[in-house]
Amino acid sequence: CPCVPAAIQLLQMGFFPCVPWGLTLAISLSVLSLVRQLFMHTPPNISVWSESLEAYLGGMGYEV
Repeated sequence: CPCVPAAIQLLQMGFFPCVPWGLTLAISLSVLSLVRQLFMHTPPNISVWSESLEAYLGGMGYEV
């Protein structure tokens, strides 16, 4: 609907707008969730990264 701001439309489609007006870039909420999982497990090393990726994929319904 043209009466709803573009930022709201993007959020409804699963994307986070980088700016509220004059949108040129949006990031997938799924990618933001992955990044959050990665930063929750610091320091960054291969085993922590693997655990974060497994937790992320498990939350998406995948069996690892």
